[in-house]
Amino acid sequence: MRITALCGGLGGARFALALAQEGLADRSTFVTNVADDWVADDLLVCPDTDAVIYALSGRLDEERGWGIRGDEFPPSGSTATPWFNLGTQDRAHHERRSALLSGGADLASVTDVLAREVGITARLVPASLHPRGTVIVTDKGTSAFQEWLVRDHAAPPVQDVRWPGPRTPAPSVLPAMADADVVVLTSSSPVASLEPTLELDGIRDLLTARKAAGLPVVLISPVVSTSPELERDRRRHHARAALLAARGIAHEPLAVAELFADVATHVVLDPADAHLAHDLPSGLIGAVAPIVAQDAASRAALVSACLATVDVLSS
Repeated sequence: MRITALCGGLGGARFALALAQEGLADRSTFVTNVADDWVADDLLVCPDTDAVIYALSGRLDEERGWGIRGDEFPPSGSTATPWFNLGTQDRAHHERRSALLSGGADLASVTDVLAREVGITARLVPASLHPRGTVIVTDKGTSAFQEWLVRDHAAPPVQDVRWPGPRTPAPSVLPAMADADVVVLTSSSPVASLEPTLELDGIRDLLTARKAAGLPVVLISPVVSTSPELERDRRRHHARAALLAARGIAHEPLAVAELFADVATHVVLDPADAHLAHDLPSGLIGAVAPIVAQDAASRAALVSACLATVDVLSS
């Protein structure tokens, strides 16, 4: 079984945790969103890539949903970008990346080195080697994604979302998708974490071709109908809804499923939304597995639901 995940945000990290738990990391390729990448204190920070690295190496701070568990943070205001506070271990990771890049290696090679140095057997591939930072347009002007999300707490209403820069995917992205038995789309935010990857040259076309050929492309719904209980999840809920609204899309599982109906064969819904499985857009097959819950049994069920699609379409 060869698994390729197009991933971003906490959703991508959680799926990485689930695959690792099930002993499938060495069969997996994670294509990580680069649109959230950001230069802080002259260091390149790749939040979505790093979340997967930290998850697969057993260091992800699952309580915060980002960064390294147990990391220590310098006093507020002691860095050049005080609102984007990096932990000590997190900063060392970014320093290592920046040093490798300054030596002439490209982002894909550097990401591979960073993964191997912490014992990761999965393949990690940045979606693109070129800067493609998200630009958020509000009535106050334009901001980089991290400025809007972290500095401004996702408060200014979003009018538009843009991704300037080359649309060229990293060389190994399309082959990893073409060779996979199943491609999984997993993210915390469809607009911030999946759309910029799907808009790279050839990616949407390849997914559409997979669907036409009866090869599974599974969307793990990034939206669950239940209200988030934790403050960290309420913040993510608010930011995700704001970005969807800028696209004219309701913050609902069925509306998000419609957004990916041209490329997905299956949609995994949380048990809270199991009643929606029969209302999915035409051409989509529903599956139900825990998305919010993160205990061992829930992670195993999520992986099982994704991998079962191979047998469903081939039978």
